[in-house]
Amino acid sequence: MKIRMSLSVAVATLALLVASACGGGECPECNCPVCPQPAAQPAPQPVAQTGPCTEEWVHMPVLINFPTGGAELDAQNRAILQEVVRTAQSRQDIRRVRVEGHTDTCGDENNNMSLSQQRSEAVALALVEMGVPREMMETVGYGSTQPRANEACETRQARSATELSRQTNRRVEFSILVCREGTAGGM
Repeated sequence: MKIRMSLSVAVATLALLVASACGGGECPECNCPVCPQPAAQPAPQPVAQTGPCTEEWVHMPVLINFPTGGAELDAQNRAILQEVVRTAQSRQDIRRVRVEGHTDTCGDENNNMSLSQQRSEAVALALVEMGVPREMMETVGYGSTQPRANEACETRQARSATELSRQTNRRVEFSILVCREGTAGGM
């Protein structure tokens, strides 16, 4: 059974996450979805950089999921990427994007490392086709070394019971390098 979030909900969620890039979610330290940052710092505004800043990597909880053994993007994932690009284009603080490929834990780890790299490169290529300069991106494949969910691959019954976990682990995520204006420490 394939479980998917509706496209409109996914796009709306992505737009909010990219627009905030850590400024309004659930983290006890900064009230963002996943990254630690001082609570008092306001969400970055899309303004031109005029002075020194501090660059920091921010994890974006945007997931592009893949079928078992696959690295092809479907129409839903392309739509999500288009919305991410549209939202990111309004921001002046983004310096780099790291496209991070992952796999489930089933199969040979050497194959998983290769597949995760293929996934990150497929997403990066799609982003280039949508207007993101290739020189702003880096790709990395983590294989099955950073699972988001527990899964078992040994038996058919275990596979059925953990299919949702496996789907969650077959993904590409993003980290962005942002420039936080006015936070430079002696630059």
